[in-house]
Amino acid sequence: MSPEDREPRVWVLNLDAEYELETRGRYQPTRHVRALVARERERLIGSLTAPGDIVLKGDEPPPDDARGLPGLAWSPTPRALASLEAAGALPVDAPSADILRNVNARTFVAGEDGVRAPLVCGSFEKRIAATLDEVLALVARPADDGWLVRRTFGVAGRGRRRLYAGAPTDAGHAWLVASLRLGPLVIEPFVRVTREYTRSGWVDRDGEVVISAPCFQQTTDAGAWTRTERAARGEVSREDDARLAEAFESAGRALARAGYFGPFGIDAFRHRVPGRAGDVLNPLSEINARFTMDWATGMAGLGKGIPCAPAPLGT
Repeated sequence: MSPEDREPRVWVLNLDAEYELETRGRYQPTRHVRALVARERERLIGSLTAPGDIVLKGDEPPPDDARGLPGLAWSPTPRALASLEAAGALPVDAPSADILRNVNARTFVAGEDGVRAPLVCGSFEKRIAATLDEVLALVARPADDGWLVRRTFGVAGRGRRRLYAGAPTDAGHAWLVASLRLGPLVIEPFVRVTREYTRSGWVDRDGEVVISAPCFQQTTDAGAWTRTERAARGEVSREDDARLAEAFESAGRALARAGYFGPFGIDAFRHRVPGRAGDVLNPLSEINARFTMDWATGMAGLGKGIPCAPAPLGT
């Protein structure tokens, strides 16, 4: 649906959603996090949002014309939904906070029973560790480029640390201890990425998955997003395209089984393998069960409007 064919919407662009999902109890963003969200939010205005849409900003009172309009969030966390309701908007139907927490945890993808397990085809494995002894045993194993350790939740390259094989430094040990207080850790080999892919889409309540064409993604060395471009015809090999589509559809089905519905994206990449010529595909690195910085680019021209029916009263 084009922007001209629909009524305006009210948005909460809560790019700190993972921090809220990670927090036990009431979440209150720090001044630093608020500044980061405000900066990155500007990059979505005019791409994810459309002219005439209203974007709520926590430091400003909501405009009167937000009342009665459909309300959407980057991620429909309790804090985001409360902001929409306080503005008088009508939040669209959304999964529960428990479902959001489950499907956005990195452990949802990793591990022997994770979504990614049957897709890797020998590239590398992700392991989950819930105790310090488990983590230390895993990172002590030989690895040419060391290990990448990720917290249960992370965003924009945060919540991850590279450790060299063996015993971690004092600083690395302290980071592991602090991170385990927030949940299990995901450990995988640190790899040299040669090309990053992303794919976007939507999963309906009935499990139907809408998929975009593949896009190329660029991130910083720390893993923070910088830009996305749609791949031109022929830029992605047929084999990679098929495996990326398989990974995306598997992710969508897994999200639906877990009770999630709405926008999502996956990250994937090709990477070098020490001692081996060429590079290999890791078809599923992460699932982002929310809108993403890539979503508008990936979904452009597919004719799939964002559903905007307000949630029934009392839900």
